[in-house]
Amino acid sequence: MELGSRARLSAHTLRDHLLNPVCRTSDEVPWCAEALTPEWLTRVLCDKTPGAAISRVTVSTASTGSSVRKRILVTYNTAGTVAGLVTRFFAKTTPDVLTRLTSGTSAGQEARFFTELAPLLPIELPAHRRSSFDRVSGRSLHLFEDLVETRAAQFCDYRTTFTHRQIEAALETLACLHGTLHGDARLVTQFSWIPRYEKFFSALAATGTRAGHEQAMEEARHLIPPAVYAARDRLWPAAEDSLAEHAEGPRSVIHSDVHPGNWYLTAEGRPGLCDWQCIAQGHWSRDLAYALSSMLDPLSRRQWEQDLLARYLQALAAAGGPDIPLETAWHHYRRQLPAALLMWTPTLCHPPTMPDMQPVVVSLEMIRRITTAIDDLGVPT
Repeated sequence: MELGSRARLSAHTLRDHLLNPVCRTSDEVPWCAEALTPEWLTRVLCDKTPGAAISRVTVSTASTGSSVRKRILVTYNTAGTVAGLVTRFFAKTTPDVLTRLTSGTSAGQEARFFTELAPLLPIELPAHRRSSFDRVSGRSLHLFEDLVETRAAQFCDYRTTFTHRQIEAALETLACLHGTLHGDARLVTQFSWIPRYEKFFSALAATGTRAGHEQAMEEARHLIPPAVYAARDRLWPAAEDSLAEHAEGPRSVIHSDVHPGNWYLTAEGRPGLCDWQCIAQGHWSRDLAYALSSMLDPLSRRQWEQDLLARYLQALAAAGGPDIPLETAWHHYRRQLPAALLMWTPTLCHPPTMPDMQPVVVSLEMIRRITTAIDDLGVPT
């Protein structure tokens, strides 16, 4: 990001913290979850229920990373209560400089995903209620229904043990995403706002993440297979080389950040994906390699990956994607693993322009899993 843009975002952020503005009309963009007022939420949540209004808003902390996530509890008047309106929500905002630098542009992309693309995808997704974004100030808000209340969802993390059927269903979800618009002309017209994956990678590299990656390889050395550590100088170039696959053939829509913390399971065990701010146009194998290497412990991955890869290819073809031979898919899968690793080494040793997005224990476990997969399949050359 250019120096002028950084200065602009910093100035707006300072102003927000000094003035602490609140939002009352629905065209205003909240700078933080605490800026939400009963008036603003009434206009957003009660517009289809005559007489309903919100009388109270309670905000509580959920988590912090590339955005700040808060739980929202609203209290309705009698009309809203009788109508059985949803009372619990989940908000993602960008209240400080680092979250605006990290998620400023991608906040707009996530908003457009839920309003323009999500209706075309028959996959499990969070119930989206509102997105607001201001490019000048970097303010953004995404408001969702709280899935824990509405769907009895369980949010996953690195400790989640996925069953074979659950991981298979997760890959079927990805196959549906990848196949639905694979090679579709609308990717260069109606959905041209979805950036190409190469742009996403370049933006990540521009923040100084290569130095963080190299430092993380030293700090996590005790968890990295010796052969991968010995080949550490080849990992970043291998990830750069893998970019060619995105440009060589028809593109798909990819999620780009499919680690276990971005998945949830409904009460019926159906997997769903959240956090769509890294959406891109690219090669389907990017998500496949990242998902298999990060969601499964190495033992389960070794036992299941060939069967899972075959099932993914079946689902990809059924969703309108290409019919890929297993041997070819295996090559793509192997080649994309270093790029998956580069999503995690910079979270262990992040540059000063990025917030502290993940607990150390999570970053270390993801690095262990992905480098083990690289060791099992061999560092691409």
